[in-house]
Amino acid sequence: MKFPLTETLIAEAKRFELRSACQHCFFWIERQGKCAHDWPDEGQRRWPLDAPDPVTGERPTEVAFCKEFELA
Repeated sequence: MKFPLTETLIAEAKRFELRSACQHCFFWIERQGKCAHDWPDEGQRRWPLDAPDPVTGERPTEVAFCKEFELA
């Protein structure tokens, strides 16, 4: 699910220590660098939410949350 990346969301993610990246998920297989369910990465690996794109260096304008995310 995608949402606009607003200053409010960034502040709340920091305030409440929100975890949503693949690396925080129970289904993330670290040694294989992939999701156990083979879900594609649509920006969920990025952490923190406002981290710049590793290729372009641009700040993202939206954030994606996986429906199957389970906090590890």
